[in-house]
Amino acid sequence: MASKGQQFKYYDFDFKVKLVTLYLEGKGGLRTLAREYGLDHTQIRSWVKKYKAGELTEDKADMRGKIQFRKTIFSSMEEELEYLRLENEYLKKKLLAKEGMDASIASLWSSKNLK
Repeated sequence: MASKGQQFKYYDFDFKVKLVTLYLEGKGGLRTLAREYGLDHTQIRSWVKKYKAGELTEDKADMRGKIQFRKTIFSSMEEELEYLRLENEYLKKKLLAKEGMDASIASLWSSKNLK
């Protein structure tokens, strides 16, 4: 777990691909490569998993501190309204799942946010 004020080490895309390639070509095991490059073997395992899934790409490599917004385009106002109603129901269920939350508070929150 990260501690307050901890500085995280950043590895560039080329370095990650180099280690993944070395591992996949059999030129070293996870622990051997980790020891050689001063990493934890679980970090390399994570990069290998992302590489195999196609998620280790250069455009995603430097996302530190950046917020990703998912823009949803709706074809009609009715479609957008339905989306927002479903999202509201989901949030209401999450709110009710919290300890000590009673249904009247969630309903009040829900009714205020629908207007």
